[in-house]
Amino acid sequence: MSEIEKKVYAQKLTPKMLKKSKLLTNRHQILEHLPKNGVGIEIGVLGGDWSCHLLQITVPSELILADTFNSNDYAHKNRFVKKTHEFYIKTKFETHGDKVKVMKGLSWDTLATFPDHYFDWMYIDAAHDYECVKKDLKEAIRVLKPDGYIIMNDYIMYDHFTKEEYGVVQATNEFMVEHNFEMLFFALHPEMFCDVVIKKIQE
Repeated sequence: MSEIEKKVYAQKLTPKMLKKSKLLTNRHQILEHLPKNGVGIEIGVLGGDWSCHLLQITVPSELILADTFNSNDYAHKNRFVKKTHEFYIKTKFETHGDKVKVMKGLSWDTLATFPDHYFDWMYIDAAHDYECVKKDLKEAIRVLKPDGYIIMNDYIMYDHFTKEEYGVVQATNEFMVEHNFEMLFFALHPEMFCDVVIKKIQE
C-alpha cells in the first residue's frame, strides 16, 4: 500500500486482532480497565478535563500531561487563550506536586525524551492527521511497556464538524498490523469520535 493509499484507506484487521474486543458505551468505561498506580501519559490535554478523570479513576503513580500548549479554550468555556494555556494547566494541577508533570512540545519530541518501556498506558489525542499520528505511534511502541495499553482518541476518518480529514484509523490499523497489536475495547461517542484501546498480543 502506497503512502497516498494509507492516507485514504485503513488496513484490514484480522479476526485475531478483534477476538477479545468489547464494545463500551463511552470512553469513561475504558478507565476501569487500565492498571491502577501505573505510569501514564496524556498526549493532547487542552483544558485538562479528561486529565482529571485519568487522575481520579486510574490513580497513577505518575501522570505526564503533554501538549504544545498553544491553543485557545473551547469557546463556550473560555478559560484560557494561547498565551495562558500552559499556565492554566500548570496552575490547575499544581496541588498534585511531582505526581503530575506538564511537558510542552511536539508530542513525538516529548515521547523521545523517555526511556524504553516507561509507560503502563498512553492516551493519544494530539494532531489527528495521518503523518502526525504515525509519528506518535512510532515513538509510543518504544516507550510503552510490553504489556502496556495505548488508547487512541477520535478513531474516525473525518471530522464532520470542522470538515477535516483525519488519519487516526489508518495510522492505528497500520500500527496494529505491523506490531501485532489487538483491539481490546471500542468505546462509543455520541458523535462517533470513538476511542479504541490496543495492546500487543501476548503469544
